[in-house]
Amino acid sequence: MPIAAHEAPRRDDRLALLGTSWPVMEKALRMSEAGLRRVTESHGRTASGQYAYHERLAALRSEQKVRYGWENVSHLQIDLTVNPERTIGFQTLSGDANTGKPDAVPHSQHPRGPNGRHLLTDETAFEQLSLPGLPEALLPPPAEPSDLDGLEVWILLTHRRPVPDSDLVVWHSELSRPRPPDERGYITSWHDRILFPEVTIGSVVFPESGAGMEPIDVPVDFR
Repeated sequence: MPIAAHEAPRRDDRLALLGTSWPVMEKALRMSEAGLRRVTESHGRTASGQYAYHERLAALRSEQKVRYGWENVSHLQIDLTVNPERTIGFQTLSGDANTGKPDAVPHSQHPRGPNGRHLLTDETAFEQLSLPGLPEALLPPPAEPSDLDGLEVWILLTHRRPVPDSDLVVWHSELSRPRPPDERGYITSWHDRILFPEVTIGSVVFPESGAGMEPIDVPVDFR
């Protein structure tokens, strides 16, 4: 059973065991909205999602670094923040409308590419996920041994919902540990889920970007 958003003591204890906290996640959500609102009509059609992702990832990484001594890494060309022991890593993705709901199972909004599938799947299972006749070009290259092999990956999964007939938006989110993606590359099931309260944002002053924020160059191809 997922840890529901209203179970604050249980939620906070679980987050502490992972090496994080709700304020870190809330900051990431608010910075995600701030990034999205920087987009103008002159930007490209995919800019809002990219800007939101850039700022959410940067906030997540910087807050984990400043508060808990985590490290920014790129593993399998995927941007993560990793604990000092290099046993737990966080990434962030967009989810569907079931994100943050205790009585529903969310899916990732987009399919994971070969590297994204590989990150969440051991070698044997990954081979089983490969479809018959799948071109070798779509398979991940042989991985060099790494001290990040076996990393336990958790995903800050987010979903943004505009409130009809208002200038409000609501962010739904959870920090959850995924099972391997399905044959299409979507994440559709989870080992553990920690659900967060809804964050409603209107005309507000967003938090300062804070010390340690660095520009992140995020390629847009699937991984």
